[in-house]
Amino acid sequence: MFCRASFLFLVSNLVWYTENAAAFGPIRATRPSQLVAPLGAAATSTAGASAPIDCLVIGGGISGSTLAHNLNRYGSDVVLAEARDYLGGNVKSHKTEDGFIWEEGPNSYATQPSIVRIAYELGIADQLVFADESLPPWVNHNGKLHPLPKGRGGKGAQGQLELVFGPNGVLKFALAGELLSWPGKIRAGIGAFLGHAPAPEGKDETIREWVERILGEEVFLRCIDPFVSGVYAGNPETLSMRAALSKIARIEDIAYSIDWNKFGAIFYGGLKRQIELTKERKADPPKPEWPDFEYGNPG
Repeated sequence: MFCRASFLFLVSNLVWYTENAAAFGPIRATRPSQLVAPLGAAATSTAGASAPIDCLVIGGGISGSTLAHNLNRYGSDVVLAEARDYLGGNVKSHKTEDGFIWEEGPNSYATQPSIVRIAYELGIADQLVFADESLPPWVNHNGKLHPLPKGRGGKGAQGQLELVFGPNGVLKFALAGELLSWPGKIRAGIGAFLGHAPAPEGKDETIREWVERILGEEVFLRCIDPFVSGVYAGNPETLSMRAALSKIARIEDIAYSIDWNKFGAIFYGGLKRQIELTKERKADPPKPEWPDFEYGNPG
């Protein structure tokens, strides 16, 4: 599920690298981190002509800002350079005169420990607004709201049963849902439960190409496209699947790792990953000082 806030958004894609930064060698620190903005406005005037730094992060969007924060957290001396006069990139909030906040770009993110952790470190954890994980996401199609498949926030095996058989589960979506046509449902079912064409060798697929290869065009247009646009404020026809949605993309690899699943049916890869994820979360639980939260989409 998703939750909303005005600045913190979509940091989980950077976390693997930054949380494993120590594995890439020792990090030295020489002075406090600096912010240089705009880019090209004489970085030496802020940092000093001969002052060494460990890292120069170019771009103060959410990815660059998150990367700089995490590297600094591990002791690296960082300069963050941004061409514009504000940070956040596409993540830009506006406030009306009567106090209503609206987002010019993306407006939501998946609730993961990386999000809560960085919010706590920045002192804005009290600004996080969490979604009700028992409720499904909705899509407006042809003037009508349609729920997408969703569990009810259960853990482990219970969560998987809810996802398949629950009141907003896959089974009800397939049999009674009106978002997809029957040809679209059949095409998605084949990719999910039977198998699909293998990934093209040597090609970095876009989100659209990946989803259409596995689940069909209709699933992409009616289910995936609205949420990718809302989360990334980008074009899923050009965004790299493995760069933008790497945690979902690797479910295909997990599916093929199951001996009997010769055609890579994605549903079984998702089940296997969920079992692994439950073990990982038990082994590395959220810190007690963080605010309580329910996990969003599997990572």
